[in-house]
Amino acid sequence: MNRYLVIEAERATELSISLSGEGAGDIPVDGRNLTVLAIKRILRETPGLRIKIHNGIPACGGFGASGAAIVGGLLLGNELSEDKLGMDEIYNIAVEIEGHPDNVSAALFGGLVVNARSAAGKYSRIMIPVDGKLKLVAVLPDARVETKAARRILPSSVSLAEAVSNVQHSSLLVAALASRNYDMIRYAVHDELHEKHRKKLIPHFDEFAATASENGALGFTVSGAGSSCIAFCLDECIKVRDAIANLIESLGFAWRTEIFEPVNKGAEIFTD
Repeated sequence: MNRYLVIEAERATELSISLSGEGAGDIPVDGRNLTVLAIKRILRETPGLRIKIHNGIPACGGFGASGAAIVGGLLLGNELSEDKLGMDEIYNIAVEIEGHPDNVSAALFGGLVVNARSAAGKYSRIMIPVDGKLKLVAVLPDARVETKAARRILPSSVSLAEAVSNVQHSSLLVAALASRNYDMIRYAVHDELHEKHRKKLIPHFDEFAATASENGALGFTVSGAGSSCIAFCLDECIKVRDAIANLIESLGFAWRTEIFEPVNKGAEIFTD
């Protein structure tokens, strides 16, 4: 999506970090910072750097801000390292740090990335470009749901029927996006594994989903682990956004809504 985390760095006698944008004040600006931890993973130490981070990605909302921070740190560390790593190595290290490939792969490669773990524990992926006609209307609550809390609400086991259903629908979603048969998104977003549990953490979820559908959205679902949600849209994205904004106002919530666009280019490095 067209929201970015930008990292600027220059050599210094010691480490210093400043952070602006989404999550400023909540994200650590010391050795606990994910970007710094990723740099250290490459260099095995924390070098003297003056780092400025501007985060344009909603934090703790299911849009991959942590993944972007990890990828940025790994690429910066690799740029400073004498022993350069390839993208496959950086990708697998990013997955290891994050704990799953979903967000780091999208930040690293752009587009829609399908990931799979081998029996040996390494990940492989295919990047599928996403047509710019497809947009996402994001619903951004003011209260965030931490990923760990969203994971705790999930059951420890699922039925075979639920597992089969999700394999079918996730495959259908990838096929719909790859073939640009977008009408199939209406059926593909059906989920049996996480949405019915995690939507309990999002006030009025069903009402937001109904409003999106009534105003032309192709589908509505939880974004990542939440608490944000997304509506898939084509020509009706402004209508959907405005309808959701009106619902937010009627409920008296201090929430916001934005239109995001897909980006098919991954992380980039610029040097002076």
